[in-house]
Amino acid sequence: MSKHDTLDLLRRLDPVAGDDPAQAVRAESRDELLTRIGQTPPPAPKAPKSAVRRRLVPVLVATAVIAATAVCLVELPGDSRQEALGPALSFSSEGDYLRVRIVDPAADTARYNKEFKKRHLNITLELLPGSPSTVGLSPAAAFGPDSDNIQQSEDPEGCVEAGTYPCVPQFLIPKNYSGEAGLVIARATRPGEKVQFTGPIDGRGEALEGVKYKNLRVSQVLAILKQRGYTVPEYRLLVGSTATAPKSVPANYFVKGGFLIKDKDVILDVSAKR
Repeated sequence: MSKHDTLDLLRRLDPVAGDDPAQAVRAESRDELLTRIGQTPPPAPKAPKSAVRRRLVPVLVATAVIAATAVCLVELPGDSRQEALGPALSFSSEGDYLRVRIVDPAADTARYNKEFKKRHLNITLELLPGSPSTVGLSPAAAFGPDSDNIQQSEDPEGCVEAGTYPCVPQFLIPKNYSGEAGLVIARATRPGEKVQFTGPIDGRGEALEGVKYKNLRVSQVLAILKQRGYTVPEYRLLVGSTATAPKSVPANYFVKGGFLIKDKDVILDVSAKR
């Protein structure tokens, strides 16, 4: 039995009414839980069907939204740890459509897909490592036939461009939608993990957040990065339309851009010309 199946069952237990949580648990629920714990883990889910086409879907998730999500808190017998589990997605009915909002960007892929499957929707979400300003973004999406009927937006409207928070991605999906769709959402990187989606180096939570770095000398930017705990293992040297990747450049060159590649390692785009 998987951890998530156990938690799903725990969420169906009666709310805790007194100091002793066990007093509020129905006998039939307790018996079912004990039976399921003894079962072997279910087989791994089948891989989703390949998508037909890809397109960009920029959306943004605010981590603060998690705090506003109702959760079920259960203390497991014999374990001092507590498991907090709320919905990864929210669904609301709007005429012939379902409005789907991503409320927990920390949820794993299986949890997203399980919630879609409960709604009989052949839609999958995949989480990949991104730099801080991209966390919650959907940099790519793949859709099958009739996917034009799926509408994407953010709440509140215009929050991505304005950089205001919370900023929650949402989709309008026809209730009778029978096609397939696959979304990729950037998540926070783990220690030692390479970044797959990068944002601007001065973006929210990035290495040079709040710094007007463009056309500063390399020596100036290196000093700022060092103070913030970052290193530059490599550069992108721009010469006309050609770029090389030297390990070092003259200190008086000018910084044009940059991005995170892993942990506290960044690459700087530099040029000899201002």
